[in-house]
Amino acid sequence: MDETTKAIIERVSIRFPKPSRIPSGQICSVFFDCFQLTPSDHARLAADAVGHLDHDAFDIVVGIAYSGILYSAAVAGGRKVVILQKDGRFFGPDLRGQRVVIADDVVFSGRHIMEAAEKVKAEGGNVVGYACIIDRSGGMFSGDNGGELGNPLWSAFQAGME
Repeated sequence: MDETTKAIIERVSIRFPKPSRIPSGQICSVFFDCFQLTPSDHARLAADAVGHLDHDAFDIVVGIAYSGILYSAAVAGGRKVVILQKDGRFFGPDLRGQRVVIADDVVFSGRHIMEAAEKVKAEGGNVVGYACIIDRSGGMFSGDNGGELGNPLWSAFQAGME
């Protein structure tokens, strides 16, 4: 990770004096407030996460509401974006036959992205990978197949649950 990415991550890092419960329900001493990220931050972090992929590696990005929406546009890099709304419905182009990357801001247990993948598959989409700003899974989804995800998880930054 280069100095610019480090500075972005540091800017959104909130350090607690003692471990505290964060909005996801996890307990940790550092919270990453990704709502503070600017559009250019999202673009930079998306390039760090998925910039190594060929342009034809995927067709469309599904952003998980609410926190994955802004990041999904950056990951898409000009491709189409679909929003997975909180009510479980999709807003945007048809997913049938599309190679899909699912985007969220932070991944912990993988539950949200796995639930999103099931919904994408039910709509006829083919999940080819997952993108997040910060991977806090502790390496649970590392490797080319992403462990139990079945596809790779690309992230701009990895952090434990310290």
